[in-house]
Amino acid sequence: MRLLLESSRRFFYRHPGQLLLALIGIAAGVAVVTGVALMRDVLIDALDSATESLSGSETIRITDPRGPLDESLYRQLATTPGAPALLPVLSSRLRYGDRMLELLAVDPLSLDRDSAVRPTGSATGQLLTQANAAVVSETTLQRLGLGPEGVLEVSHSGETLKLEIVATVSARRELDDRVIMDLAAAQHLTGRRGELSFIETSSQHRDWLIEHLPEGLELVDAQQRRESAAALTAGMRANLTAMSLLSLAVGLFVIYSVLAFLLVQRRRTIGMLRAVGVTQGRIQALLALETVILAGLGALAGLALGTLMASALLDLVRQPVAELYRMVASAGIRPSLGLYATVWVMAVIMALASVYGVLREAQRIPPGQLARTVHETRPAGLQLSRWLPGLLLVSGAALIVTTRGLPPVMAGLFLMLSGCALLAPAIGMQLLRLFSVRGSGLMPRAIKMLMSSRQRLAPAVSALSLALALSAGVGMMVLGFRATVDDWVSRLISADVYLTVSQGQLDSQDVEDLRAWPEIEMLTSSRQIRMDDGSMVVGYDLNRKAWAAFEWVSGDRESAQPAVEAGTAVLLTEPMARRKGLEPGDRIELATPSGAASFDVAAVYRDFSNDRGLVGLIGWRFRELWQDEQRDSIGLYLQAGTGLEELESKIADAYPAGNLTTREQVREQTLAVFDRTFRISWALAILVGMIAAIALISALLALGLERGREYATLRALGLPRRGLAGVVLTQTTSLAAIAVVMAVPFSMLIHAVLSLAVQPRAFGWSLALTWPWQPLAVIIPLALLLGTAAGAYPAWKIASRDPAPLLRAS
Repeated sequence: MRLLLESSRRFFYRHPGQLLLALIGIAAGVAVVTGVALMRDVLIDALDSATESLSGSETIRITDPRGPLDESLYRQLATTPGAPALLPVLSSRLRYGDRMLELLAVDPLSLDRDSAVRPTGSATGQLLTQANAAVVSETTLQRLGLGPEGVLEVSHSGETLKLEIVATVSARRELDDRVIMDLAAAQHLTGRRGELSFIETSSQHRDWLIEHLPEGLELVDAQQRRESAAALTAGMRANLTAMSLLSLAVGLFVIYSVLAFLLVQRRRTIGMLRAVGVTQGRIQALLALETVILAGLGALAGLALGTLMASALLDLVRQPVAELYRMVASAGIRPSLGLYATVWVMAVIMALASVYGVLREAQRIPPGQLARTVHETRPAGLQLSRWLPGLLLVSGAALIVTTRGLPPVMAGLFLMLSGCALLAPAIGMQLLRLFSVRGSGLMPRAIKMLMSSRQRLAPAVSALSLALALSAGVGMMVLGFRATVDDWVSRLISADVYLTVSQGQLDSQDVEDLRAWPEIEMLTSSRQIRMDDGSMVVGYDLNRKAWAAFEWVSGDRESAQPAVEAGTAVLLTEPMARRKGLEPGDRIELATPSGAASFDVAAVYRDFSNDRGLVGLIGWRFRELWQDEQRDSIGLYLQAGTGLEELESKIADAYPAGNLTTREQVREQTLAVFDRTFRISWALAILVGMIAAIALISALLALGLERGREYATLRALGLPRRGLAGVVLTQTTSLAAIAVVMAVPFSMLIHAVLSLAVQPRAFGWSLALTWPWQPLAVIIPLALLLGTAAGAYPAWKIASRDPAPLLRAS
């Protein structure tokens, strides 16, 4: 065995390019899986990691499911005999340019002495006495490009706040993009006087809290908070995980292609080893050991690359997560030895499974064989029953149709993609056969040479077809989804302009004052309260045009409007109805500051603003239950002939902190959030395509060596080097062409499953199935260009080879 290992070492030493291809293929697939997995952990930790630095990891949190806590609760509990140490916290979001920050306001004197953010010396006094004093981590300071004791200018609810950095804390990932302030100062600056987001204390005091807490409040431990973060981001994480596993699958095609290439190069050596008595078992053991070493080293490189990639992927999702889920994720990732070990073992096992066919082929090499015959007489490697692709497709479709959960749908999609991967080479080669029988000359001959190596090329065709289909299918889904959102927001926004204020609040009196303005025909208003599970309760004051703007999923306006306006029924968005399993006619109970209130479900309407769902009440009933007269925005419907500049001038006089937003601006802002949300999907699809290109290059190099005698014969018959290079480029372009042909129906299948099955289960909303053509218009010429470019090096390598040695008899 030692001599065999030495033979392998010398071979790879003489062929570093093949070694590099194999390492790159597996490293790329493992890197994507690792990067997405590390990023997933950051998203789950986002709700909890920062407060762990403030009060420790084993804490319990007091929250009010109906909204913010009243600060008087903290005073009441803190002055009760036997009270534990309590930490009052106010949390809010800030914007610094395009970056979202989280404001964490605490009482500095309530922090534990061992807290990572407890200020020392004069910083404590500055936090307590200076209205705009703030503390940030050293990493955050560097990322924002600010120096010590600089001024941090941020936006909060449209109002600009200037915060003075009075101290920094050590670079802890949990405090990335967090701003620490004194509680009273933050309440004053943000206009949230008397409010708390939650109160934390050690979890060992649970029994005391249960005894002394007023009714209606909840105790949430660290595990429940992680589960809440996991539930909020479940849909996004599931989609990313599916993309990452598909990239690993394409990476395994690369491993197969590269190792098959290596087997072709060493066929002569293996034949000689068999002739001198080396058994089939030893040959297989050698190749298996090489696979383990290659996959292991490639996976190690992939783990390192994936750790770096995680930060880049996190940058793509941090802003959408903050905008959609109100969670500011840490800017840094947390490496995990357990995760690394799991991914490494999985990569090695899957690599061994993927090269099973190569090991079988090596076993069939007879003693003394120095060259391979031109035509394959039997399938090498992946010998699969004809019915298996159809069985996989039918099984996957059945799993999707007969189940309701997201994991079975993802499993069904993977089964269907596996069936597609097996169908692509078979159907593609049949298409090539049709072209090869038409006409004569070098081009049909070049295609026939592909036909004789169909088994060698099958993994590359599968990988390229799936990668192209994934890119186009995801693109079609995203563009179709975008068109649906565009149509929804254009229809929903019926007012001419919307009024918000950056300081202070709009209330019922403002609504009445504006109603009396001669420039305004009518108006609407809304007020939102966020619940602990991420859903929203909205109080609507609607006019006839606003009612007409709703798009009903179930139920209708004629029956819903009277019941809702009477205060006995509510409207649900599609995600809320799916998550709760409700439909019109059912009952829903809401926790309100005035106690539990039960309503009929009048109708379900389409809404893409929150994937956790919304409950819509008529405004007067909302204000009665929540005792809240404020409005988040007021929609203004202008009289004919009213100019926007004239209205803006009047609004500026009456509401100095007021902001007017037109319909088109709201639409543009909504679509901008959508585009940022799906940037990572585009990025992962591009990565998968790059991995597939490596598989194609590997297969073409193997083809060049395997068909060496045929190419040499063409050269001996007078074909110039340029002509031989043209033959090779014709073959690569033909491979790309059949991959494109197969990718078109596969991409439509992926688009249909993502739109009709994955999106409703992941996010709760249904999408109309449209067929955007733009992704295919980009993918088709790009794939043909890729096929030509991928064949450039093999064409040069093959055309520059001396034909004489290849013409010697075996």
